[in-house]
Amino acid sequence: MLRGVVTADGGDPVENAGVSLYKRQAASGEGAASGQVTPFETTTSDDTGAYEFSNLPAGEYLLAVMSSPWYAMHPPRSRASGGGNEEASPLDVVYPVTYYDSTTEEDSASPIVLGPGAREEADLSLHAVPALRLQVPVLQKENGIARPELRQTVFGVQVSNESAGFLDALQAGFVEFTGIAPGHYELMHGDPPRIVELDATSSQAIDATAGTPAVTVAGTLRTTSGAALPENVILTLEPVGGPGRSIMQTNARKGQFQFDAVAPGAWSLSALNQGNPLPVVTVSTGGAAIAGNQITVKDRPLSLLARVSGSLLLIKGFARNQGKGEAGAMIVLVPRQSSAYRALVRRDQSDSDGSFTLRDVPAGQYTVVAIEDGWRLDWARRDTMARYLPHGVAVTVPDRGEAVVSLPVPVPVQAR
Repeated sequence: MLRGVVTADGGDPVENAGVSLYKRQAASGEGAASGQVTPFETTTSDDTGAYEFSNLPAGEYLLAVMSSPWYAMHPPRSRASGGGNEEASPLDVVYPVTYYDSTTEEDSASPIVLGPGAREEADLSLHAVPALRLQVPVLQKENGIARPELRQTVFGVQVSNESAGFLDALQAGFVEFTGIAPGHYELMHGDPPRIVELDATSSQAIDATAGTPAVTVAGTLRTTSGAALPENVILTLEPVGGPGRSIMQTNARKGQFQFDAVAPGAWSLSALNQGNPLPVVTVSTGGAAIAGNQITVKDRPLSLLARVSGSLLLIKGFARNQGKGEAGAMIVLVPRQSSAYRALVRRDQSDSDGSFTLRDVPAGQYTVVAIEDGWRLDWARRDTMARYLPHGVAVTVPDRGEAVVSLPVPVPVQAR
């Protein structure tokens, strides 16, 4: 259980504060990178400022709180001010996103480690700061004007998306975002759209040419076996590095998909059908297919062909050390092609008799390694695993066949 109280300046309780709990991945049989932070649960504080998360599994967690001062007012300012030359109202204040232990810097958030059955308390204090405002030029189109959007992310997950008011936009030539807290934002504006990464510390007017042009990423989705795709496939583009960029989603209809306004950079593509993963095993952008699920977006529209594995199998085997079953060994399934590592790596722990099961494995070529006391290794990096590969066991997972692949020989346990 995790509980706490959210307070404001002077110790007053903050009611209806949005409290979000994130979990840092450790061991995962589904390929999640070690250290990756994912959303876990959300709640709101009551009239005493108290919140609670119950029945939490053991692990490492992070907390973020979003709220607004009940008394805050954000009056608009004139265009001539450029967003920052007029005297600010004392009520034009905001609470920045606040992380445990009461820091507004995401990188300084303190982790909360919960053991089995643990009960921990995590209080947070919010401090009001002067609100910022952004003035963004708008372009008139045939059917109106290009609507700017301001997005904010927490641990890579989009938590807010707002559009500024448009009552006076056509006459003034700009729109204004008010009540903005200091922090990192992604601004999309213009037509064709441009994306600006903002570390907002003061009010400002955005230049019409600011940012990087965003492009369309479209393509075709197929299965590796040639079988028909499921009806409802949800595709996700997730940024690789580059803090501040938000995750994007779209649906694949009859195998066709499109993401609009994608920022340049490295992205990973994943697919789900009714909550079940369809691992993306190869991506082609006009040339030869590249193993894995990563793409690089540049300054022009991108067309690609992605292939998913519709058959997810189990790999069963035994870890042996000097002829005996080894309990507690770290088992890592390493894809043969390095570009596929992030998408296809799997991990397990051997049982008391040395047996293990690697789940949700798509078709492909792999090497299985077993490492004694390997839990402190950065297994999410292929170069860390490279030294163990010569003594691993090679396995080929077919696209069709039995649901379980049994290794023909035991996997030797190697010293860390």
